[in-house]
Amino acid sequence: MNAPEPNTEQITIWRNLLDSFAQLSAAWQAAEQAQRTAEQGAGPGTLQMPESLVTSFSRAGSEASDALSGVAAVLSRQTGNDETFEGVAESQREARDAWAAAHSALSDEES
Repeated sequence: MNAPEPNTEQITIWRNLLDSFAQLSAAWQAAEQAQRTAEQGAGPGTLQMPESLVTSFSRAGSEASDALSGVAAVLSRQTGNDETFEGVAESQREARDAWAAAHSALSDEES
């Protein structure tokens, strides 16, 4: 039995997710470029981040890793070869759990 074809709404959801991944990738590339072109010790990767951003990034990392974990699980089920993405899915679940634990620990410290 074949799965039904996705409808327009489902395709839109997947395309929006792809667009979000592309935006994240572009933003990361911009940050890397800023780091490479900054004076020694003055790039964004070497400067102290405000505490509010540390907390926000830990939460965002947790949420993004959850999204990647979900995508890897879907790909694992849909590729016809579970082994192709199953390793990726497992690694993403581990990363998701690590991000969640780190965010939780940081949130506990701030309380």
